[in-house]
Amino acid sequence: MAARAIQIGEAGEHLAAAVTAHRQRRGWDQRHLAERVTAAGRPMSTSVLGKVESGARRVDVDDLVALAAALDVPPSQLLPGDDTAVSDPFEDASAPGMVRARVLDDIAALGDLEALDPTAPTLAAIAVRLATEVDAPASLGTSLHSLSKELRQVLADLRSLSPEEPDDDDDLDDLATPE
Repeated sequence: MAARAIQIGEAGEHLAAAVTAHRQRRGWDQRHLAERVTAAGRPMSTSVLGKVESGARRVDVDDLVALAAALDVPPSQLLPGDDTAVSDPFEDASAPGMVRARVLDDIAALGDLEALDPTAPTLAAIAVRLATEVDAPASLGTSLHSLSKELRQVLADLRSLSPEEPDDDDDLDDLATPE
């Protein structure tokens, strides 16, 4: 008689959704997270991670701990009963990915980067990379201070490319428009 596979229950489904949500919030693809899980001491391929996220593969305790370490969250955030597991990162300024989200908003506010300067898209890409690193500095072995200092400089360089508003010295807040 062949053994029947044990179905994944509600806790496993919750974990699959939580892992996916945390990974996507950080802007990581499955390959990147699988590499981080492997670096955390639990070898995991991209295809295995895909099965975990789809709920097609059960996760044991060692997998859970490595996934949590790779995502820089406590294991409890991947389990049911922790309301922060799939919360909206914009509701909590300390949520993972918050710096990256704010940098993306700032870049979007600049408008057409190509029109500003040919180097603007490259600066924007550097800013997004640095913001992603600021969101998870401990795993990179880089100091938060040096990352944030470099990010501030890149953002200042980007802002300096933006055309300045014309100087309005009539003190009437544009109410007096010449006809």
